Amino acid sequence: MIHVECITVGAIAENCYIVENTENSECLIIDPGDEAQRIIRCVGERRPQAVLLTHAHFDHIGAVDTVCSHYHIPVYVHAEDASKLQDAAGNVSALFGMPMTIEQHPTILPDRLTLAGMDIEVLHTPGHSAGSVCYILPEGQGIVTGDTLFADGYGRTDFADGSFFQLRHSLRTLFQLTPKMVAYPGHGEPGTAGRDPAEDE
Repeated sequence: MIHVECITVGAIAENCYIVENTENSECLIIDPGDEAQRIIRCVGERRPQAVLLTHAHFDHIGAVDTVCSHYHIPVYVHAEDASKLQDAAGNVSALFGMPMTIEQHPTILPDRLTLAGMDIEVLHTPGHSAGSVCYILPEGQGIVTGDTLFADGYGRTDFADGSFFQLRHSLRTLFQLTPKMVAYPGHGEPGTAGRDPAEDE
C-alpha cells in the first residue's frame, strides 16, 4: 500500500510529497522546495531512499541539499533539467530575485525506477520546462504531475525552455492514461489525470 503525504512549503506554496511504502516504512521525497527542517520532521521515523524532482525550478529544489545530506540519499532529475541545479538563471531563481544553486550532484532519471520497494514509471512531459516529468505510482495509486498539470489548469510556458506546443502534447498524454487516477500537482489541490475506458463507450 502507498501513502502520499503533501507538505506545502515556501513563499510560492509549493507541494512537496512524501510517498511511503507502508509495508516497509521506506519512502521517497518528491520536490523538496523549501523548509528542509519541516520536511525532515514530517518524515519522522520513515526511511527515505531518494529525492525525486519533477523539474528543477527553484521553488521545487530549495531544500534538496539539506534533505539529501541529512539522509545520505541521491537526487534524481531528468537530463534536460540537470544543469539547472547549478544555474540560477536556468532554475529561474535569479529572475525572482533570490538566486540559488544546488551542490548535490544529480542522478539522471531512467524511464522506470524501483525504489523503496515501489515500481514507478517516469513520464517525460516537457512544456513547463524541457526536463519536466511526472511520476506514475504503482497500481493506479496516483501520478505526481509537478507543474505540468494542476487541478484547474496547467503550468506556465514563458520561461526560457518552456513550450506551449510541447505542453499541449504532454497534457494529451496525461489525459490518455488509464485508469483515471489522482493527480498530485506542484501547487494547489489534487486533481485527476487519465481516463476510464468505460466512459468512452
